[in-house]
Amino acid sequence: MTWHQKEITKVFEELDSSLKGLSTEEVGVRLNRYGHNALKEKKQKTPLRMFMDQFTDFMILVLIGAAVISGIVGELTDTIAIVVIVILNAVIGFVQEYRAEKAMAALKKMAASAATAVRDGVAVSVPASLLVPGDMVTLEAGKVVPADMRLTESAQLKMDEAALTGESEAVEKHTRVLHDEHLSLGDRKNLAFKGTFVTYGRGRGLS
Repeated sequence: MTWHQKEITKVFEELDSSLKGLSTEEVGVRLNRYGHNALKEKKQKTPLRMFMDQFTDFMILVLIGAAVISGIVGELTDTIAIVVIVILNAVIGFVQEYRAEKAMAALKKMAASAATAVRDGVAVSVPASLLVPGDMVTLEAGKVVPADMRLTESAQLKMDEAALTGESEAVEKHTRVLHDEHLSLGDRKNLAFKGTFVTYGRGRGLS
């Protein structure tokens, strides 16, 4: 059973939480257990390294070998053709990888840097990376969702999920249980997803 199929009381039970949120002490325990609410980043490659990596593919190495052999036997036309193909492939591969890296960086910037969580029964602003399972989080218009969450309360809450689903219209959210296990993400209207945008109302993932 997935989160959108569960009653709110069941969600609280499984996460050992409540509308009052977690204690600061319990947050520390869960941070140690689950880690930070952030994407793990691999070491960034320099543009030069990205370009050079394009020449390590097995088929490219075969083509380079063929170019060398063609040059040795005097087939200059074949050598030039192969070298051009290899360079074009490297340029195309580099451009695609470079754009993908930039897109990932843009997504990271879009992610919420802070969140309003209920700690020790009091709403406080905390870094989004320090949210843990069971945290109660307040969402409101103009804010980016700081983590995937099951909605527990909703007041005319609408979300822009275009980045996730491609749907340009804002989606109206609610807290009711959805029984279909295989709903698409866009149809799981009692959930809010990290990186999407609150366009209207309030809503509370918790809180």
